Amino acid sequence: MFNEIVWHAFFKTKTSDKAQKLIKNIEDVCSTQVTLCKCERYWKDSSLFDVTFTTPLNNSNVSEAVFQTLVTAHSLAYEWGVSGPYTNQENNWMFSGITTKTKVTGIEWIEFRMICCASSKHQEAARDTWLLLC
Repeated sequence: MFNEIVWHAFFKTKTSDKAQKLIKNIEDVCSTQVTLCKCERYWKDSSLFDVTFTTPLNNSNVSEAVFQTLVTAHSLAYEWGVSGPYTNQENNWMFSGITTKTKVTGIEWIEFRMICCASSKHQEAARDTWLLLC
């Protein structure tokens, strides 16, 4: 089951309040609910906010999940560099994309990931690890 899309982005905003407004803008543009996981000033560049969030997917069919992800991604940008979908030796499945050419003013860089592991235990661990790395 593909429950969510995990997003990692850098927002070019001066304040946390403006970053929150940009999250609301993403909800409006994508017509979906955003769950914010992290929003903090980027330590390497103080003009950016490092933001991680999820959007719901709730789809068990791989083809439909990929299509739904691409439709949502297209709401944010016309052009994406996409990797996958592919499986590894443990039968874990991944699909991701990255862009700097967004339709939404204030998004400097954004990527998405869909991860589906063979076991639910590994699924949670993979999601948590990826969120920590963002």
